[in-house]
Amino acid sequence: MMKRLLAVVSVVSVMTLMGHAGILDYDADPGSGYQFFFPGGANRIVLDDVNRVSFNAIKQINIQIFNNSGAPSSVDALVYSADPVSGLVGTLLSTTTFTGVPTGLVQLQIGTGPGFAAGIQNLWIGVRASAANVGMVLNPAGAPLLGTSQNRFAWDQNGDGSVGPTEYFNFSGGNPVANFAIEVLVPEPA
Repeated sequence: MMKRLLAVVSVVSVMTLMGHAGILDYDADPGSGYQFFFPGGANRIVLDDVNRVSFNAIKQINIQIFNNSGAPSSVDALVYSADPVSGLVGTLLSTTTFTGVPTGLVQLQIGTGPGFAAGIQNLWIGVRASAANVGMVLNPAGAPLLGTSQNRFAWDQNGDGSVGPTEYFNFSGGNPVANFAIEVLVPEPA
């Protein structure tokens, strides 16, 4: 009887953990083969469009960056909603600051918390770095593994701290996407 009770408790515990686990909602991380990165310039915003596969709340966002500045740098990870009509950069949803980001390839993890971006499917995600030679790593495969992207970038080229209507572009020759992975909260069973 005790063994059966322990087995039932174990199954219920696993089911509870599964109810709080995350699943991928967007994935443009090729795992290896990084060839280049996009340094937007010191204190200039660089964003890429992300079309998620669900409207679930986001648990965590991973962003791969490359710090080629020769010294630790500060990096702001930025998340914006996409404007529902134009698809351009909309409302700022989150800014997470990372200080002392070492040189080389680094993954930034944004733990966004319960309810973050629930109901929003299309986002703009990116960075603003304190040094000129720090930027988002691009996926050489050119397409997300899960979710979609229009391969469109927003870049604060004039350095005014925002993205204007003429500061959008596509890369020529392959249209790579930035290296992101979004993990969402799995809804609790009813």
